[in-house]
Amino acid sequence: MPLVVAHRGAWGAAPQNSLEAFERAVALGCDGIEIDVRRTADGRMVIVHDARVAGRPVSRLTHRQLHERMKPGQAPRLEEVLELAAGRITVDVELKEDDHVAQAMAIIGARLDPGQYVITSFRDDVLPQVKRHVPEARTGLLLGPRLRRRELDRRIRQTAVDFVAPHAALRRRRILAWAAERGMPAWLWTVNDPTVLRALRDDPRVAAVITDEPGRTLSVFTGH
Repeated sequence: MPLVVAHRGAWGAAPQNSLEAFERAVALGCDGIEIDVRRTADGRMVIVHDARVAGRPVSRLTHRQLHERMKPGQAPRLEEVLELAAGRITVDVELKEDDHVAQAMAIIGARLDPGQYVITSFRDDVLPQVKRHVPEARTGLLLGPRLRRRELDRRIRQTAVDFVAPHAALRRRRILAWAAERGMPAWLWTVNDPTVLRALRDDPRVAAVITDEPGRTLSVFTGH
C-alpha cells in the first residue's frame, strides 16, 4: 500500500504544523509527516506554510514575533521537529524558498540519515541545490493542478529528482501513467476523499499519499 503522510501533521484537535500535530501523526501510526520550511528575519528555520502571517512576510518577522501572531504551538523550529521525528517517522521537508537550502540541509543532515527524509519543492532551482549538498538525498518535484505538461520532461531532467509529487487533480490528466512510463514513483497530494483513497490503495504507481485526514486514510488502507 502507499505510504500515509500526514499533511502538516495530524491536525484538527492540534494546530497544523505544530509539535502536537506531528506527535499525533506518530501516535496514529502514519508513515510520514509533511512540513513546510521558511526562514525568519533572525535566521531561524521554522515550520510555517504561508509566506505571510497577519499581513507580514515571515522573512521580515523574528521567531518571537511570528509566535505572537500564530496559535500556541505553531511555528516550531526545524530542529525541534526533526528531533521529534528521528527514528520514529519519515519527514517530507518542503523547502518553500531558494535562499536557505544550505542551512536547511545542514540542520537536517545533523539529525536524520538520508533514508529518513525526502525533500520536496515547487521550485526547480531548489532541488539541484539539495543534491549538491547531500547527493544521496531523495528529492521530489511538487506539481500543481495547473501543470504545463509539455515542460515536464525538461524540468525532470534539470532537477534530477527521484520522484514526482503531483496534486491529486492531475490523476485525471494521466500523471500516474506518465510517471510510471519514466520509472518515477508518485507522491500524491492532498488526498482526503475516501473513494479516491480506496482507488489509490492498490495502485502500484502511487508510492505515497499526503493527506489532511491521516486517521481516515489509515482506516481505508487497512480496512479497520
